[in-house]
Amino acid sequence: MTRTRQGPGAVAYDDVNELIATATRLMQKDAAPDTLTPDDLRRIGEELDIPARYVDQALEALARRREEQAREAQARERLSRQRRARLKQGAWAGVALAGVLAVSGLVVRNGLTTTLAEVAQKRSQVRNVVERRETLHARLDQLTPGLNRDAEVAGADNRVAVEQRRYDERAAAYNASAASFPTSWVVRLSGLPPSLPLSSEVSSW
Repeated sequence: MTRTRQGPGAVAYDDVNELIATATRLMQKDAAPDTLTPDDLRRIGEELDIPARYVDQALEALARRREEQAREAQARERLSRQRRARLKQGAWAGVALAGVLAVSGLVVRNGLTTTLAEVAQKRSQVRNVVERRETLHARLDQLTPGLNRDAEVAGADNRVAVEQRRYDERAAAYNASAASFPTSWVVRLSGLPPSLPLSSEVSSW
């Protein structure tokens, strides 16, 4: 007997039975309905000698289980939505807080800058009266000591003391504000001086 040469796609005799069995299973699967009605289940139960009441009880149990699963799924979805809502609220709250802090920081920084300008003005006034006192001393040193000379020196010293006290008041106010919380954070972030020297700490005006 002459065997024919097998070309591409040819099937060996040994594989025929397996192919037919596979095709039969696929056909049965396509022919089977996707769902069964309660009557279908009762007929199947009758064929298996299962009373209809047990089939009905099984259907009721299945319905209850599916309802419970649906409720659980709804509860999980509700919790998930609540978590997402809380996260969104937290994000908006964070943005709002950041905005409030930014505005507050700007207000605090402006206040500190204003106080710094006042301190600089007071320091300039101290420098002016100190320079005038030095000029006065240079002129009075050439005069004969007397009541008028002493009065002028005392007046110059008094003006210096008054301006130094005014300077110290503004410098102390700045230092107290810069050291307080949360102003101290604004000072660090803004690059402002953490403290200012008082007149007793100033060697040269």
